[in-house]
Amino acid sequence: MAGFRRRSALLAFVAVSTLVVAAILLPARAVAGLLIACSGAFAVVMIRAVRTRRAAGPHPRALSLAAGILLTALAGAAAALAVLIAPDVLVAGGVPLPAEIPLVTLFFVAGAYLPATLRPHQRRDLLARLRAALDMLGLTACLIFTPWLVLTHGDEQRGATMTALILGATAAAVVAVSGVHAIRHRAALQWCGPGAALSLVGLTALVIGMDYQGEPNAAIAALAGGLAVNVAAALMWYGSVRIRPDARPIPPAGSEPSAGFPLLALPILGSALATVYHLITGGRLDPVAIILGTVAITAVATREWVSAIVLRRHADHLTDQGNRLRSLVFGSADVAMILDADLAVRWQSPAAARQFGLSDQDVLGRTASALVHPGQADALHAHLTERMVHHDPTPFPVRLRDGFGRWRDTEWTTSGGDPAEPGRTLVVHVRDVSDLRSLEQALRDASHLDQQTGLANREGLRRAGELTPDTGAMIVIELGGLAAIGDVHGPDLAEVVVAEAARRLRTRMAGGDVPARLSETRFAVLTRSGAVRAHLLASQLLTALTTPYSAAGTAAHLSAWAGLADLTAQVDIDEVIRRAGLAMRSVRSGPPGAVEWYDEQMEIKLRRRSTLERDLPGAVQRGALELNFQLVVELPGGRPVGVESLLTWRHPTQGVVSADELLAPAEDLGLLAEIGQWTLHRSCRLLADWRRQHEDLWVAINVRPRELVDPAFQAAMQTALETHQIPPSALVVEVSERDLIDQQPAVEDLAAQLGRLRAQGVRTAVDNFGAGPTSLSRLRILPIDLLKVDRDVFGQPAGTLPQIGAVMDVTVALGRRLGMEVIAHGLQQSEDLEVVQAAGCRLGQGDLLGKPMPAEHLEALLERQPR
Repeated sequence: MAGFRRRSALLAFVAVSTLVVAAILLPARAVAGLLIACSGAFAVVMIRAVRTRRAAGPHPRALSLAAGILLTALAGAAAALAVLIAPDVLVAGGVPLPAEIPLVTLFFVAGAYLPATLRPHQRRDLLARLRAALDMLGLTACLIFTPWLVLTHGDEQRGATMTALILGATAAAVVAVSGVHAIRHRAALQWCGPGAALSLVGLTALVIGMDYQGEPNAAIAALAGGLAVNVAAALMWYGSVRIRPDARPIPPAGSEPSAGFPLLALPILGSALATVYHLITGGRLDPVAIILGTVAITAVATREWVSAIVLRRHADHLTDQGNRLRSLVFGSADVAMILDADLAVRWQSPAAARQFGLSDQDVLGRTASALVHPGQADALHAHLTERMVHHDPTPFPVRLRDGFGRWRDTEWTTSGGDPAEPGRTLVVHVRDVSDLRSLEQALRDASHLDQQTGLANREGLRRAGELTPDTGAMIVIELGGLAAIGDVHGPDLAEVVVAEAARRLRTRMAGGDVPARLSETRFAVLTRSGAVRAHLLASQLLTALTTPYSAAGTAAHLSAWAGLADLTAQVDIDEVIRRAGLAMRSVRSGPPGAVEWYDEQMEIKLRRRSTLERDLPGAVQRGALELNFQLVVELPGGRPVGVESLLTWRHPTQGVVSADELLAPAEDLGLLAEIGQWTLHRSCRLLADWRRQHEDLWVAINVRPRELVDPAFQAAMQTALETHQIPPSALVVEVSERDLIDQQPAVEDLAAQLGRLRAQGVRTAVDNFGAGPTSLSRLRILPIDLLKVDRDVFGQPAGTLPQIGAVMDVTVALGRRLGMEVIAHGLQQSEDLEVVQAAGCRLGQGDLLGKPMPAEHLEALLERQPR
């Protein structure tokens, strides 16, 4: 790049030196031609810019203009050479050769300039096109008029001059008006258009100077044309290479800046001066001059008339826009203010009085910071000061005192300066957002509160947890029985009960505790109390929530369970709620009123329970369930009298799952009937085979109380007994003492169902007696045949043999008085066997007498026993 600049500077120096020498040694007309030839340097630079992709404008335009400039330069050089070699040679029509060369070139140059300045197509309305046409006509007439007066003497009219004058003036007028009136590519064409016009005028002047060889002023005209061509080449280079075409925004239709451009002012003034000079020097106006003058004046007058129409329409449009703007300002809910350089209010819109009750006397002349809350005055002043320099439409919240002394929430935005005084003013728009802020607050409250109870919802509890120190506990409470109340008494009573439960929670809260409702039947309490007080609070809440609810003459009862989890800094509030929920779930299947704390082992158990619930459906069809059997024998002989069927599940990842762990999720999933029927049929089928050798052998199966009241179980039992031809007395239905604690179904319903079984000949039993809090009164009303005493009754802690024996004696005696056969269940040591035999127990079961075994092993064992 530096080398190119050095070469360009050297070439420019050589060119200037050559021109100086030529001006001294050569004729003036030859110097004019050489001067025009120097413009070719601009063409070379333009072509180089296009090739290196440095031209800012369209490449076709730059190349077309460069071609015109290069043709003009070649014509100048050829004309100069003709002046030096053959100055007196005439061509066809008597035209001198130095004049004929630029004349012919003029046609090609005009053909190169016109496409470059007429593209792209300018979208104008009819009046705009008419105004441009009148400018072209008037400018053409003026450009021909003055040379006509100067060059025509009598009847002397030279053909080359007239041709060049008409062609050059017309082409120059077209390209000049096209550039001045351009809408698209306006920034570039306002340089290229006048430059092309000046180049055509300079080339026309060269033709005239070469045609009038004997005139003393012809050489001056030729030299002036040479200078004009070089200036024109510079203008076209700048407009096509250096200026981006759309550097300025496109003006809207009807408001082009060129509409009022005095394009014809200088040509008309020049024509007038030439006319006065011509008349003073004794000349006269011939018909052609009069016609040209008339055309120019008519074009100017018509153009002004069209411009007046356009201006009138534009004024009407501005008036209409002003009226619309005025109506918008007066009817706008936003208040507009104009602040001066000191941020004092110079003007405010009429909406200020309507929206805020602020009159002009209250506001004008006061600084904006004096109108707002004192705590925001400095911040607002700094914000507006910065916006005077850097525009930013971001709203700024401000509390504004209205005309009634109330503080209103507002947002202030700026839109730059006042167009009338840019840089020294600032336009501010003030919007009242008080109602919006009130609505947002109401929505925030609604999003944090449960609509039915008024307690916090999960989002509100989460928000409270963020504001609570990392000490305290979360209590999650589950209410049972709400669905039954809704089904029996209707949803209205259920809603009343929920509202009353929420009231009971709220009245028992200490300061800082937050009650919340998480779901339809689940509540939570966020307390800052320690572990002991949180546990006590949970128990008190369960007591309060399970107290009968009286509404509409009806007493409703609820059951409740609670889980607790510690608040820690390591986990968020959602995790604490989840942990408390897991703790509650761990006791949900137990008796009501239970309270449990979360620990990691609990979560492991619940995850195991979740895995079992996921994989249990279809276990029967997949053959994943198994039955093991444990013998019930006579004491002390050891003769087998029965077997207990024990259900197990070999899970692929969780290992062996016992019946106690299996039946709880089966009951929740509604699979209890399917699994129970499978157990019943398989146990009866195996018993039928074993009874061929041991006719008195019976089988005991464990049944949940809810199975007993299911009609499907009754039908399945009858089907199994009939299918496998087993007498009803060979089947023993066992109910665990733990299941008797549950109130579902009621003891009366359970007793009735057990009575039906006994009526059919099926025997009944209570398993694990003594392991739970079963009352003697409940045992008395249940129709039980076998009482299986748990090892907790006869097990022997060190030094307690006399007490254990006495308890076992009472238990055996009680069973016999109630008509029950007592079985010692869970015999593990020889001491256990001594205790139960001493108490008179006739039957026993346990690992000491035989561990649970598969059916194949039991069958082999029975074959070794005598019939």
